[in-house]
Amino acid sequence: MRRGAPARRPAAPITPAVEAPGEQAVRAWVRILAVQKRALAAIRDDLEREMTMPRFDLLATVCRADGQTLASLSRSMLVTAGNLTGLVDRAARDGMLERRADPVDRRAWRVHITPKGLRAFRDAERRHAARVAKVFGTLSPTEIGTLMRLLDKLRAGLKEPEIPAVSPARAAVSRARAELSGVGKRKRRAPRET
Repeated sequence: MRRGAPARRPAAPITPAVEAPGEQAVRAWVRILAVQKRALAAIRDDLEREMTMPRFDLLATVCRADGQTLASLSRSMLVTAGNLTGLVDRAARDGMLERRADPVDRRAWRVHITPKGLRAFRDAERRHAARVAKVFGTLSPTEIGTLMRLLDKLRAGLKEPEIPAVSPARAAVSRARAELSGVGKRKRRAPRET
């Protein structure tokens, strides 16, 4: 050893790493996200030759419950009203959906699927199901069953996000209060004198 050089310390013995609490859960979460990303890319590549994933989701949601309002569609699809309006506009332009006035509430519109939209959705749904089956093709039916049970158990432990619901009676009371207080009414300006 040279003069004045720092003395080397012996290397610390390598000990097996002890996992911090939650570390394994984080690794599992990252794997779920990675698998979801790859599977979604594979499904999107196959499906989007004919239809975008957002349109597929929109048509599937309307097929499950035809005649929904834009607000209920927005909540069930977890998209903003602005994004949904654009999706519905384009689907209506292409003849897949149509808007009809709500018979009870003249301010609301209801979204209905057209026969053309239903045919397009059913075709896309068949392709989608075939692609999903291919994605899961590396697992046996038993393994798929086990995976579903584990995911159901995980989901059961999670709390659903709370969406504040306003009852029709409460909404009517709010409208009545707004009318009485003049909230939401435009005040007319006196004409300007020239």
